[in-house]
Amino acid sequence: MRHCNSKILDFLIIAATVVWAGVAVAEDNKPTDAKPATAEEATLYPVPDYTGDFLNRSHLTGDWGGLRGKLAEHGVQFDVDLTQVFQDVTTGGTNQTGRYGGVYRMALKLDTHKAGLWPGGFLYVRAVAPFANTVTAYDGGVLPVNTAQDIWLPATDWLVLPNLYLTQFLSESFGIQIGKLDLLQGDANEFAHGDGSGVDKFMNLAFTFNPVVIRTVPAAALGMTFIYLPNKDTVLTFAAFDSEGTPNTSGFKTLGDNSTTLAPSARFTIRPFGLTGHQTLGFLWANGEFREKSQDPRTIIGSLLGVASTQKTKGSWAFLYNFDQYLYTEKDDSSQGFGIFGRFGIADKKSNAAWQFYSFGFGGKGTIPGRDKDQWGIGYYYLRYSDEITKAIRDLLSLDHEQAGELFYTIEVLPWLHVTPNLQIIGPSRKSGGKTIDTSVVAGFRVKIEY
Repeated sequence: MRHCNSKILDFLIIAATVVWAGVAVAEDNKPTDAKPATAEEATLYPVPDYTGDFLNRSHLTGDWGGLRGKLAEHGVQFDVDLTQVFQDVTTGGTNQTGRYGGVYRMALKLDTHKAGLWPGGFLYVRAVAPFANTVTAYDGGVLPVNTAQDIWLPATDWLVLPNLYLTQFLSESFGIQIGKLDLLQGDANEFAHGDGSGVDKFMNLAFTFNPVVIRTVPAAALGMTFIYLPNKDTVLTFAAFDSEGTPNTSGFKTLGDNSTTLAPSARFTIRPFGLTGHQTLGFLWANGEFREKSQDPRTIIGSLLGVASTQKTKGSWAFLYNFDQYLYTEKDDSSQGFGIFGRFGIADKKSNAAWQFYSFGFGGKGTIPGRDKDQWGIGYYYLRYSDEITKAIRDLLSLDHEQAGELFYTIEVLPWLHVTPNLQIIGPSRKSGGKTIDTSVVAGFRVKIEY
């Protein structure tokens, strides 16, 4: 009976929350129409313009003879994109080698009001198919240098359905989200985030979201989130989800079985001197039991700790903060300009190998005349490993910290075709085969096609 009550309690906690992913849903998916929408017209899924010739339309396959636009007007959108990545460890690391891979992503979006069903409902279903491999195991670092693929581990060369959730707004300021959530959206940042899976801006996981949360925040998990919008500049969320969710499972087997993560978050929009910026605060706490060597598969820390003890700890927590601030925007288009960003995080050193994290950098869009849609970014991060969780292998691996820098420039070749040259310098502080790993240089490029 106690076990049954525990299950019910865990479910009620999950059924009493909608948050982590809600920050980006409410903030990053606002309608882009020129005129403000009424409460009935407001939507998370504004209708794209699919029309135009081959060189000027937003999607490769266009409007499907008008069908695609009509479906979107009636609340149904279907998006497919392909991201291909080639990277090469040119110097340093554990092996100078190149790797090619990528990921297909398919998304179904349904606006229930436009579809004539009921008001305020937004269904999101996403399938992903990562293929081939990456150089993450060879650059000498711990964090993935190709988030687009590595974030979906352990799903490799599979077609998986990581996200299926419904967002239901009960009023203009309050909504609920439930299902297999997209948890990559919770650490939104204007210059260092993209859609959360490393296919739009930076490629290193450190600039996609704060790595201190990786112990308690899977890429996808069953859960629920509350979203509260007290005013147009504030997004408050509170979520509960399964700490052990994976992209390649339904999640019902582990739901409430061991650990549940609770995640309150607040995101504020500020406008000093008329320039837009954001401040985000988040805290995570997870109950359940954690083992030293069962670290997240999205980093290679798990395999490194495979030789460690099986020591267990009860519960885990993490605190994170991030900001972005435009320093300049064009008068005619506030979406074009450049600014600064930064992140800080600290986690429970007894259960989380990623103990402290710091990053900062610059990013921009359309800052070169004639290149209004190009994006760029340059960033640096410092990751400090826990001295408690790594002490069992400290002498073997000399695991202490990692620092790295990344530079990218995304070129809009065509509205549906983007090419991104990318350069990363990884300065690991660990050993391999008894020798200290040299600083590595990872050069590569990414090609994204929106169908």
